[in-house]
Amino acid sequence: MGRNSMELLAPAGGPEALKAAVQSGADAVYLGAGSFSARAGAENFSFEELAEAVRYCHVYGVKVHCALNTLIKERELEAAAETAAAICRAGADAIIIQDIGLARHLREMLPDIELHASTQMTVTSIEGVRVLEEAGFDRVVLARELSLDEIKRIAEAARAEIEVFVHGAICMCYSGQCLMSSILGGRSGNRGRCAQPCRLGYTLLEDGKERGSAHILSPKDMALIRHLKELRDAGVSSLKIEGRLKSAEYVSAVTGIYRKYLDDIDAEVTKKDMAELKSAFSRSGFTDGYLTGRLGADMMSHDNPANNSGSVYTAEAKERASGKYVRKIPINIFASLREGGLLSVTAYDESGLCVSCVGNAVAEKALKKPLDAERLKEQLLKLGSTPFEAESAEAEIDEGITVPVKDINDTRRRLCAALEDELARRTPGRVKDIGFSYDAPAAPSAVYLTAEVMTEEQAEAVLRSGAVKRLYAPADICVKLGWYRGGTEIVTKTTDIFRPEKIHTEHVSVSSPAAMRYYGEKAVYGDFRLNVYNSRTAAALACHGLRSITLSPELNLHEIRDITDHFSGADVEVIGYGYLPLMIMKNCPVKAMGHCAKRGGSFSLRDREGLEFKALCGDGCRAVLLNSKPVYTADIIEKIVNSKINCVRLNFTVENSDNCGKIVSAYRDALDGKKAGPMRENTFTRGHFRRGVL
Repeated sequence: MGRNSMELLAPAGGPEALKAAVQSGADAVYLGAGSFSARAGAENFSFEELAEAVRYCHVYGVKVHCALNTLIKERELEAAAETAAAICRAGADAIIIQDIGLARHLREMLPDIELHASTQMTVTSIEGVRVLEEAGFDRVVLARELSLDEIKRIAEAARAEIEVFVHGAICMCYSGQCLMSSILGGRSGNRGRCAQPCRLGYTLLEDGKERGSAHILSPKDMALIRHLKELRDAGVSSLKIEGRLKSAEYVSAVTGIYRKYLDDIDAEVTKKDMAELKSAFSRSGFTDGYLTGRLGADMMSHDNPANNSGSVYTAEAKERASGKYVRKIPINIFASLREGGLLSVTAYDESGLCVSCVGNAVAEKALKKPLDAERLKEQLLKLGSTPFEAESAEAEIDEGITVPVKDINDTRRRLCAALEDELARRTPGRVKDIGFSYDAPAAPSAVYLTAEVMTEEQAEAVLRSGAVKRLYAPADICVKLGWYRGGTEIVTKTTDIFRPEKIHTEHVSVSSPAAMRYYGEKAVYGDFRLNVYNSRTAAALACHGLRSITLSPELNLHEIRDITDHFSGADVEVIGYGYLPLMIMKNCPVKAMGHCAKRGGSFSLRDREGLEFKALCGDGCRAVLLNSKPVYTADIIEKIVNSKINCVRLNFTVENSDNCGKIVSAYRDALDGKKAGPMRENTFTRGHFRRGVL
């Protein structure tokens, strides 16, 4: 895996950055090829460029990981599979995936290539790793929010390799769980098109009063350069540098410094090297807050969300980014020339790989100056324009003979080309001709209501209505509802980010594969955080016994119908009402601004357009940011029903009990065929039911 037990994995947004990564000491690179990459704004690679990139990397023994790590819509499944097949044929070493349905298909279709689970899958526990191991993943990229102890517990128990991010931009929201860019502008982070509204300025409001303005949702970049030994001891396999949107010089500078300290892992990081990292890219410094547990204001770049480093690079970093062969491959050369014979030259590297070439000119008696061993070696050592450098050279030559210098040079060039071919040689993985198999659509059935609540008062209002088949509530609220004996099913909504809980109901709602596995003996319902974008993901999850699956709120009605036409393994649910959670954050933005909801008060963030987004204090000080307006669809419920879903969920967060009752009644009446009026203009949204996302 390179010169240290941990792989150094560098970003390659384009060919120049790829070469910079290799020349700066990366053990592997990750890049986007074709479509479906989570950095759609990067230069990325055509399939022709990918084949060249793979060859270039493999000459140096550097692996290539291709990112196919976006959520895949139903009508894109075939194209995504074709992209994966092209990646495999190009000789890449691994594919990075977010969509679990696509991964399930690729594991069968491409049995030889490694599958890596993207950080977008929000894996925070060994339970999550276990699900992915069973699905055929060889490596799991953990969520960036984990502490060192959490990483260690996972790595020690995992069979799959564990990869963690060590440098670069971090998101305020758990990766894979952010809807902010999607809801506000139609550009989904789950599709590689995040517009970064989190980097804008906001004003913190407490009970409607201003408590300060800043870039409240803008964290500093991560830098774990001082923790490499701890990560090694924790059992981490791969260290990942973020930056597929950054320049070749940036990739060179950061990769070079991490290479230096991986090769001398006990060395103390110098001020000079930290200054070089900051000069390459910095948002007012760096943070290691998630790894060390030091959350709060120190993690944030409140004053300036942009790079304020000046992007200054050393001469060495610039040279490595120039495209030249700076990192040389050591070889040994042996040449033999006999009278009446052809020049024979052999080259071999430290691994024992050996190639030979012979010249085209017959050695003859020299009429003037004969060729001697030193002159022959001198010509053979002219390797400057190649990736090689000679550690030693030997030559045996008969006295008084010669061959044209042109023949020596030509033989040397062919020898180097042959050695490159041999170093780059890989047998591409198998590509099996396996198409997608789809379910027959489910038989039509009456659409029913479900509801999610946060408080006991909301729960009581919903239960009193008698109109809801299933109620999702937090564990502590479910305990308080033990008195209920009606027909509504009480379901414990487990934590959005998995942690084991004591559950008192027979039914649970799960937000992650980890929870799905952990609570598998109970009746399980899948929440929208499972990011179901297509029927194959729904089918993969249904295999674990899910009774219903809530589709991603990023889908429009046509895309929902595409799924229901191809899936019948469980009931299909959509969120028809509620303030959608835009972000779930481990580092509470309210607390980072010096306030706390636990001391009382209601907090929200106001943007530059005057919209207010409520911030709720959640499980373990995790904060949830709600959209400024609720999704409302009672007046267009017929269109929702025509998408052939089974149930409509009403999400209650900040509503009082009276509002909950009124909304349930409006939706029940709408499903019964009664006309429902719209909410007051500019007080609601249709979510993505009409527009969808890019």
